[in-house]
Amino acid sequence: MKSDYSRSLYKEYELVLSEKEKLEAEHRALRVEYQLMQKEVLRLKEKETELLEKTARMENENIELTRENLRLKALLNTDGTNSGLPTSRTPLNKRKVIPNTREKTGRHIGGQKGHPKRKLEAFAEEEITENEIHVPECCPYCGSHEIEETGKSITKDELDYEIVVVKKRHHYPECTCSKCGRNFRREIPSHLKEENQYGPNVQVLALALMNVGNVSINKTRKMIYGFSEEDIDPSEGYIAKLEKKAAKLLEPFLDGLKKRCLQLGTVYWDDTVIAVNTRRACLRFYGDEKTALYKAHLHKDKEGIDQDGILQSLAKETVVMHDHNKVNYNEDYGFTNVECNVHLLRDLQKTTDNLGHEWSSELKKLLVETNAARNKAIEEGKEEFTDEYVKKFFEEYDRIMLLALDENRKDYNRYYGKDEQTLILRIAAYKENYLAWVTNFDLPFSNNLSERALRGVKSKMKIAGQFQSEESAGWYAAIKSYTETCMRNGINEIDALSRLCRGKPYTIAEIYAQQNDE
Repeated sequence: MKSDYSRSLYKEYELVLSEKEKLEAEHRALRVEYQLMQKEVLRLKEKETELLEKTARMENENIELTRENLRLKALLNTDGTNSGLPTSRTPLNKRKVIPNTREKTGRHIGGQKGHPKRKLEAFAEEEITENEIHVPECCPYCGSHEIEETGKSITKDELDYEIVVVKKRHHYPECTCSKCGRNFRREIPSHLKEENQYGPNVQVLALALMNVGNVSINKTRKMIYGFSEEDIDPSEGYIAKLEKKAAKLLEPFLDGLKKRCLQLGTVYWDDTVIAVNTRRACLRFYGDEKTALYKAHLHKDKEGIDQDGILQSLAKETVVMHDHNKVNYNEDYGFTNVECNVHLLRDLQKTTDNLGHEWSSELKKLLVETNAARNKAIEEGKEEFTDEYVKKFFEEYDRIMLLALDENRKDYNRYYGKDEQTLILRIAAYKENYLAWVTNFDLPFSNNLSERALRGVKSKMKIAGQFQSEESAGWYAAIKSYTETCMRNGINEIDALSRLCRGKPYTIAEIYAQQNDE
């Protein structure tokens, strides 16, 4: 039998074993729980990584959407002030912005207080062609018809015109010579070859509407029909043939105009897109303040330019103003290029609007202020800036261009950074061509003269839609060259067309005679 001590030890041993088993069981449970916790930690870490990656993706997407939003806003804000976008393409829901370099004076629009009134003066007695007497029918006070004139009168003059349809018949009587006995009549001119034909005034009206008013051919017919109170109704085919005939008569004039272009010291040129039978084509302008030569082609390329025979024939000392047409820097051409600064100002404004960088706004300000100072100096009779002024200008220009490179590198925008970089490199590469006007007051600041010369054809496209063929576009270019050159030299366009329709258009010598005398 076990002693009490043994039994006590045994019980104590059993308790220890029981506690050990309990602790082991608890340990096993804790290990299982620990393993589960480790798995949960790994799961949470994976979740955390996934969430971080998703957050990063969302942040990148947010950046992309922000940039895209800025890009779309920039497109909406693009107009004629910061791009070459014409005013006609302004969206319907947006106010048209018409570029204007004139400074605001703060005065009200319209005639200023105290300005002399402009009105038609009363006719001289010998100018009166018609008199109309307005005698009242009765007394406005009592209604009596027993009235007589007192000898006093108030006169009011009226200037107007009316279209009188003339149906003229030309007679060519046959005569006989008493000496030789032969019968004969006066030779009938070529413009009277048909039994009945439209006279020169009808032709002038048709050509003026088509080429000066930029009216479409069908509306030209309708307007002539209406003006003549439905007495004159030329067909569209006749009007088209009239254009062709007029252009044919102008061939000698155009040859002379081309020769004159080749003699100019500064030639402005530009082109614009036109539509020819649903195809994109172009109309080019060459000239200056007194000369306007237009050429129409299906393609805007060097081959078409060379067909014009202008640029490749210019002398080395000739200056050509253009809107950064790279074709001008071809090795086949030897003239001097100058670039349009107004187009540059638009590009700078676009960069400022899209990126907010300082360099573009600073360069724009420098160019505008320097050009204003040059214009003022010219008004004062000065021929050039002082050496000190020129030195300061180019120092400021160089500083701004270094700033441009720095801003482009530090704040490179994935949408506009490349465009900005291209603009910076272009300005740097063509520095002399852009800034020649600073050192030479005889050189132009912009190519606005060419742009204004081509605005008419844009109106033509909006009104008439398109030209039916390259040939018809060429007819328009020929007649436009004639009327525009006449107008620039003080000759009324209708008078010029009247001479043309009578077979004796103004010659180059006649147009420039007054200028040569001066």
